[in-house]
Amino acid sequence: MKLSIFLPSSYPWADLLRVAEHTERSGWEGVWFPDHFMPTEGEPSWPILECWATLAGFAAVVPRVRLGALVCGNTYRHPAVLANTAVAADHVSGGRVVLGIGAGWQENEHAAYGIHFGSTGARLDRL
Repeated sequence: MKLSIFLPSSYPWADLLRVAEHTERSGWEGVWFPDHFMPTEGEPSWPILECWATLAGFAAVVPRVRLGALVCGNTYRHPAVLANTAVAADHVSGGRVVLGIGAGWQENEHAAYGIHFGSTGARLDRL
């Protein structure tokens, strides 16, 4: 069995990097990071780090573990732009990036950013 760690996007970069480095040293398989623009719980105004910038940062300084996006919503990531972003991070990582995609679920995030949410069926059809 291979196990990975999920990191919250609301932690400061220095703390996230420290945990990712520990994950690397202690033999975990990977580090997974959420793709959200707002916290999924707690205070909506808390700052959070952007998924792909964070994964690329990990890729440059943590040399072994797999790195994954958990998961990118297809409602706010254009497929061609997302593919290009993931490929760039994968190149930086030497082939360790895992791209996770989903239909999106965090309605308040869509409303706050003016992104059309749509019904569950419409989001799944788009996926």
